[in-house]
Amino acid sequence: MKLILEVSEIEKKEILKKHGFIKDVLESELEKKVLEEQSTPKPGGGVEFLKAARDKGCKIAVGSVLKSAPGKPTILYKKADYDSPNGYFKTGDELFIKDDFTFDVRVTEPDGTRKMSFTNRKWTCPALTAPIEQQVKTNIERTEQEGDWKKREDITDTDANLENPQLYEKKVINGVTRYRRVSGKGVGAGLDKRQQDVISKYKAQGAKLEKEVSELESKTWTKKLVSPKSDNLFSEDLYMYFPPNTITNQGITDSFNQALVDQTPKGSADCKDLIEKYYVAFKKKKVFTADIFDATKEKVQACKNQYHHDWGGIFSGGKKLDNILDIMSGVVSGGPSAYDEDSKWRLK
Repeated sequence: MKLILEVSEIEKKEILKKHGFIKDVLESELEKKVLEEQSTPKPGGGVEFLKAARDKGCKIAVGSVLKSAPGKPTILYKKADYDSPNGYFKTGDELFIKDDFTFDVRVTEPDGTRKMSFTNRKWTCPALTAPIEQQVKTNIERTEQEGDWKKREDITDTDANLENPQLYEKKVINGVTRYRRVSGKGVGAGLDKRQQDVISKYKAQGAKLEKEVSELESKTWTKKLVSPKSDNLFSEDLYMYFPPNTITNQGITDSFNQALVDQTPKGSADCKDLIEKYYVAFKKKKVFTADIFDATKEKVQACKNQYHHDWGGIFSGGKKLDNILDIMSGVVSGGPSAYDEDSKWRLK
């Protein structure tokens, strides 16, 4: 006998919403981990980590000296110049400070013998962790300003409505939950000049932000990614809606040195210019809006498909262009990776 499960549309949305929430949490934790790795000396980092602890004025490390022994990791050594508030050591006790945020204590007994009293006790240092906390705070504030995400206490609606995915979106930013009305989706008012310029550029073409389109427009206009989060201009992917009569290649053509007319190369000389510019843009980590980048990449790919190893005798430099195409396709090292953030540059 077969068991048939009927799932209502509301239940489907709840399941998808939970999946999305889990995804947000995982992404938040990953982002926090990256910030930690970028902002602080790494525990277990040996001499450099210990030097940083001392140089940044971590209380336990002030006045210490580096010590090492054959076959053993380097540590910081000092005689305590204050009493530990948790009772682990007193002034005069010997401290062995390690690069994993732990320390050992050796005391001298009244009879002159020395012994270890505590081992692997934890120490902390705000000077090492403050940069992480500040960057996390900045990320939260930036996302709130750009996307109109609000704290729970700033929303007067009921808890039931707040947890209804048809009424509110939920976002976890570095472990902090924020909400916004579905009808308010899109960027907010707290934008800098560069962000405003991007939005103004597309509004001049007739485009609208997500929260500005009517229900009918959302169904009949084309939604396009104009600035991905990976470009580091906005804290989340920026989408805008374009009316059908404004989606042309003219703006793209003007934006990339008149190199793009359509997706069919006009000739080998046209491809030579474009391939070289595409390669230089990758090497210099240039940032383009999504429409310009996607159209450029499509034409470079078309050039490769048509001329790779078949430039003929029209002009010199074919080997150089083939080498560039091989680099950008991953055949030769030095180009974009297959899976990392720069993979969007990789050709087929």
